[in-house]
Amino acid sequence: MKRRQLLALTGMLAPMVAAGLGCQRGLSTCDITQDACQQDIYSHVLSLRGDGYDPYAGLPPIKVISEDAYRQQLEQEQAAPANSHPTAWDRALALLHFTAPTTVPESPDGGAGIDAGNGTSAIDDEVTHVYAFYDPAAKNVTVIDHSGHTGNTDPTIPMVSLAHELVHSLQDRELDLKKADYQTTDAYFAYDTIIEGDARFYEYLFENDLNHLGFSQTTVDKIPDQELEYEFTNFDKLGSPLFAARSLVYALGAKYEATAYHAGGNAAIRHGYAKEPQRMVGFLVGPDGRAPAVGSGDVCPAPQTESLPTAGNTVGADQFGALLFYTFMRGWNVDHDVAFPVAQAWTGDFLRVQANADASTVAVAWRIELSMPFPAQVVQTLGATKELEVTAVGNTVEIKASDSTTITWHAVSCQ
Repeated sequence: MKRRQLLALTGMLAPMVAAGLGCQRGLSTCDITQDACQQDIYSHVLSLRGDGYDPYAGLPPIKVISEDAYRQQLEQEQAAPANSHPTAWDRALALLHFTAPTTVPESPDGGAGIDAGNGTSAIDDEVTHVYAFYDPAAKNVTVIDHSGHTGNTDPTIPMVSLAHELVHSLQDRELDLKKADYQTTDAYFAYDTIIEGDARFYEYLFENDLNHLGFSQTTVDKIPDQELEYEFTNFDKLGSPLFAARSLVYALGAKYEATAYHAGGNAAIRHGYAKEPQRMVGFLVGPDGRAPAVGSGDVCPAPQTESLPTAGNTVGADQFGALLFYTFMRGWNVDHDVAFPVAQAWTGDFLRVQANADASTVAVAWRIELSMPFPAQVVQTLGATKELEVTAVGNTVEIKASDSTTITWHAVSCQ
């Protein structure tokens, strides 16, 4: 699973020294392109995870490729026919400012992808910052050899990244990391949050032992909050709202897992996969420790227009969920202190995309329902540029946008 090292955990954790937690069994810095280093990291990750996962399967296959080879791979993926032509969903995401206008999402069915941006700059960023990734289809780990290149010289950061990917290899022995039958984007993000949060949490424990930080369980519980505070404060550095959501799942999931670990250790994390939230609102735990009710997610349909087709490949509907609703608001300059509690009040949403045959005309309507009246302040901020048509009545808001000035919207009756 490809990931960015958005935060150097060494810098985040180093000041947090307290009384001991973790094994600290002679783990030392090493080069992750070397077999012995890979085995040491795997053994340590296995010791941190406990005996819940079968230790006899051994280290997964690991291949090492150069930066140039990785760049070529990314360029080939980007040039694939499925990624070369923007779809109606691409244009809709751009209209809502989830992505830049040139974005092509990764999702093979044309729905909301998980990465923002394309082109040379995005590839440069991945080549520079990705140290390793796990491929659940091939059941192997790829390590990127950055030797001979400028940039990060701290060997602990690649080690932490490889530890994260090796957690994914352990997860894949019991879970379906190739799962693709999500009914909604919200469901995809919820599943990904528990998967990435699990791996992120064990990064913290691995980092503790690697750098001999000696922090306590109380400190472990606080690390996800500190990471979230950093990302909420520096939201503009996370990329587009769609990619920001992809970044936030790590700390949101780690916060959920830290709570489980505190209550029951490794077993609680493993058993947590049977009862994790199915919608992202369940992960939006605030400083007060309160987790919003997940609820059914049911909502009345979004408006539609009769001037564009409503069948075949020219229409689609989705539920984006509370996290994407939060990053959407932040992308339209709603402050965190306002956007987060509004997102926590999410009870359901319905996003509809319509387009003509060649996707040259696109209309998108998004209906969001809350457990409280929709704040007038947010309506004003969202509508300030006149790019969005924003209408709030009671606990409901409808957001509409199109690249046509002749669109007429019609409400759809609630069944």
